[in-house]
Amino acid sequence: MQKTIFDTIVIGSGIGGLSSASLLTRKGLNVLLCEKMNEIGGYLNNFTRTGISGDKYTFDTGVHYIGGCMEGGFTSGCLEEAVGETSKGLKWNMVDPEKINRYIYNDFEYRFPLGLSNFVKLLSYKFPDAKETIHKTFEIVDDIEKTFDKVGRITENIERKSFLGKMRAISRVVPLIPKLKKYTTKTSREILSDVSDYRILKILESFGGECGVNLEEGSSVLLFLLKMYSHGAFYPHGGTRALINIFRDTILKNGGTIKKNAGVTAIRKQGDLFKIQTNKGEFTSKTVISNTDAKVLYSDLLPQEMVSQKIRKKIQNTVPSASNFYTFVGTDLDLSKYMTSGNVSLFDQNFFDEKLFSKLGFNCYFMSSPTLKDPNGGHSAKGKYSLEILSDAGDFGDWEQWKNSKPYQRPIEYIKKKEEIGWKVLKLIEQKFLPNLTSHLDFVEFASPLTNLHYVSAPNGSIYGPAQIPSQNYMNFFPMQTKIPGLYHCGSSTYFGGIPSCLKTGIDAAKKLLKYYKK
Repeated sequence: MQKTIFDTIVIGSGIGGLSSASLLTRKGLNVLLCEKMNEIGGYLNNFTRTGISGDKYTFDTGVHYIGGCMEGGFTSGCLEEAVGETSKGLKWNMVDPEKINRYIYNDFEYRFPLGLSNFVKLLSYKFPDAKETIHKTFEIVDDIEKTFDKVGRITENIERKSFLGKMRAISRVVPLIPKLKKYTTKTSREILSDVSDYRILKILESFGGECGVNLEEGSSVLLFLLKMYSHGAFYPHGGTRALINIFRDTILKNGGTIKKNAGVTAIRKQGDLFKIQTNKGEFTSKTVISNTDAKVLYSDLLPQEMVSQKIRKKIQNTVPSASNFYTFVGTDLDLSKYMTSGNVSLFDQNFFDEKLFSKLGFNCYFMSSPTLKDPNGGHSAKGKYSLEILSDAGDFGDWEQWKNSKPYQRPIEYIKKKEEIGWKVLKLIEQKFLPNLTSHLDFVEFASPLTNLHYVSAPNGSIYGPAQIPSQNYMNFFPMQTKIPGLYHCGSSTYFGGIPSCLKTGIDAAKKLLKYYKK
């Protein structure tokens, strides 16, 4: 007979759900983690396919590098807080420090190296006439990180401080309010309003694929992430499965329960208890953490009488982030001749045309090879390479007609559309970057926004949660502590999208939940 009563139920096993469940079990709570798919991990998941040759290839779905994994880094600190000392057992491969990212246009190429000062030097060499503008621009980028970091340190654990301590902290934050207001309410382009050199703006905007935004509409997160990755980028040895395993082992070792194929269909409140309905039965708990998109939580799982008018309106007005089209390739073409462990962003346009990107989303063909990032990680056979190409998926409306069909059972029209787009991607990459690629294919598979929608319930197949725009960021995130006592929320709807951010939300939601038990 299965156990049905728990202290806490965590819905969804993305990295936010995994980190919250790990921390709560380590604090002694009896936790159930529910995952609708047959594997936990969300966008951490990878998968393996067999090529024509019989060789196997492993691909990532949502992780191509992670920032802040060095000792003392943001991500390292969060991992240790979630799983404890075992986090130090993770081995990280540093992405090529000379070419963390490589940006290739039809008429121009540049690279993003380790260290913001090195990037400034590189750009100053490329554009000597813009040296002063470059320095001023990156002083702003640097100041964004410093401002947020300073506020974070001042307000850390502020709730534990005495009244006098709280007042002192507030007095130290007050002088920073004008900057905070600017950096949290303005778009990146507005923050850089004094910069008119399109070359510098275009270089900054090239980085927008990391968060699916452009300068004109995106929040300061675009500039913040640029600074974050300048400290170095990393990839876990053994791939993202190594990350999933360390969370899974922590949860199980501390008495937690993980149920796969246990999709949650409804959250109901009965007195002080929650009744969670799943396709594996009903479970009861005192508290709940939902690691789902806000639209799923507030529109699909909760009865509407429990959702405020304010939240319902916010859901209606939420703009999802971009989705993407995936091309997964297994090849015997020697990729090491053309790229390194760093990522490559290929733009099918001219750099020197003064035109900035006109829409949110992927404006490039983003390439990453797990084999090159982790040569001994078992991602492909010797002499073979796994390659992932992410590109623009177009408007979700182009795919919506097939959203209710099942994977691998979708109609022929969908398959034809996917194949047509995928082979165009391969031909373009072959023409502009990897000669003879299509003659060296051992395996190829394509995936659309519907893949994201199916596996992680991401509205419109979005990859970063709600779009990273000022009206949805900072003070406008969905609350981690909902208005429903005992119900908490983590993931990309409550903070920025991306692995480090979502990892942090799981920890923060768990901490808020622990305070609930202390009341």
